Amino acid sequence: MIDPKFVTQPHAIKTSFIEMMKGVCTSIPAHIVTFNPALQRAQIQIGIQTVLIDGTTEAPRVIEDVPVVFQGGDYTLEFQVGNGTEGCLIFSQRCIDGWKNSGGIAANPLSRFFDRQDCYFVPGMRSQPGAITGFANDGIRLRNKTGNQFAWLKNDGSVEMANGAGFVRLMANGDVNINGVIFKPGAEIDFRAHRHSGVQSGGSNTGGVVT
Repeated sequence: MIDPKFVTQPHAIKTSFIEMMKGVCTSIPAHIVTFNPALQRAQIQIGIQTVLIDGTTEAPRVIEDVPVVFQGGDYTLEFQVGNGTEGCLIFSQRCIDGWKNSGGIAANPLSRFFDRQDCYFVPGMRSQPGAITGFANDGIRLRNKTGNQFAWLKNDGSVEMANGAGFVRLMANGDVNINGVIFKPGAEIDFRAHRHSGVQSGGSNTGGVVT
């Protein structure tokens, strides 16, 4: 224990400031405990332990009714989030209770500043165990966790879609590859002008396809 007689004023100010800042929330890693799709609200668990004054640690309490961020406005990127989804918890500089219910310019019902209850969750920040497997770093890809279902705009100008059972690739030159079969737009048949010889015209339709 430090003898108060030997504590300098700068040290006392620094120690007081550090203690004060412990109650100021800014941002921190976290994950979803439960998610309400209808309200896009979640219960969130902070991902860093709290160190108590006696040196012991404990998991912070779960924060209730946290808005989850989905990018967009009139057009929105909607994606599934489940229990354990990692991300970043951002804390507001003012109480957001009124805004969560009304939007717009809301009343400020409580004098809270950077409080742990006034936060929103941004999915996508990942720990090493949660890193994306098979990350391509090529263009932009909307995909599932395993990577076998995706829509992909690549840097070479091509576009690819797959679902694990088949794929479609629009090549940069305009050719289309469907499950390994190449279609060239310039070589397509115009069926309106297509004719066969050796047949007699009439008023009936042809029969079914011969297999």
